[in-house]
Amino acid sequence: MLVIGWATVPPSLCMASYLIRRKRAGGPAAVSAHAPTRLFSHWHAAYAFLAVAFGWSTLFLFYPLAKSLIYSFTDKSMDVQSGTQWVGLDNYARIIADPLWWKSVAVTSIYIAGTIPYSVLMSLFLASLIVSLPAFWQTFFKAALYLPGVISVVVSAAITKWIFYPGDGFANMLLTRLHLISENLTWFADPNLALPTLIVIGWLSTNGIGVIIYCAALGNIPRSYYEAADIDGATAYHKFLRITWPLAKPSTVYVLITGMIGGFQIFAPALLITGGGPQYTTYFVNYRIYQAFYHENQFGLACAMSVVLMAIIVLIAVINYRFLATDVEY
Repeated sequence: MLVIGWATVPPSLCMASYLIRRKRAGGPAAVSAHAPTRLFSHWHAAYAFLAVAFGWSTLFLFYPLAKSLIYSFTDKSMDVQSGTQWVGLDNYARIIADPLWWKSVAVTSIYIAGTIPYSVLMSLFLASLIVSLPAFWQTFFKAALYLPGVISVVVSAAITKWIFYPGDGFANMLLTRLHLISENLTWFADPNLALPTLIVIGWLSTNGIGVIIYCAALGNIPRSYYEAADIDGATAYHKFLRITWPLAKPSTVYVLITGMIGGFQIFAPALLITGGGPQYTTYFVNYRIYQAFYHENQFGLACAMSVVLMAIIVLIAVINYRFLATDVEY
């Protein structure tokens, strides 16, 4: 029904709007029988493909989002025998008074601050090197850098735990051979190393999509700009600062916003590697929501936390777009 609704209602409204506009504009009293058909032919194929996606999104995105918003004002739990009562803003008041929530926000913010700036700059730097290579090597390096992003999170967690195994793991063995450490490090069992280690892992695994986007952006910058800069005696630094960076700004906005959204949604490392520890040093926001839902049986509270997280992400995205968006075209 959702697919049928998306496929028929919007086109019908567009058709009615078209006929009303024609009549109010003083067009022919009798609209040509072929005009609506011609109009419909321009977008009927698009609606045929989009209807499935719209219906799917409504069923598995918009409807759950609306239900979560409603549940955030209740004391709903997973116990089928307990009733659900309307509690108003009590769940949001509990969030404000919850020290673990603020701890998770702080940990997530540190993770984002440690990964996103590096990811943006490194992606731009790698892309600037790749675009100057022949087409074959561009494709090779793009695929190689994007590969970590398509590996299953479970497989990635298993590899990470093997590399940073506190005993004879690869990281300890390598650093010992290089005489950088004298004894094995405990990595994820050390409160001072757990979060920095996850940040370093983020450096190595979050550059793929940014590199691809920046390669597309840099490849569209006219070479005549750089040739004119060479004639004027501009250095590589000035060409990057005055040409590459401003013209790649729209891509930077996209990479930055999507990176920050991904940072706030970080969850797998806490669940599969650290368990939020040690001493809550990797207790991310999504892991706090998971704990409230599955372990504390506070479904309404978890929904309220999800709504707050969504509001934070939307606010940050709007702020970034407001101050970093640009109308530059090339």
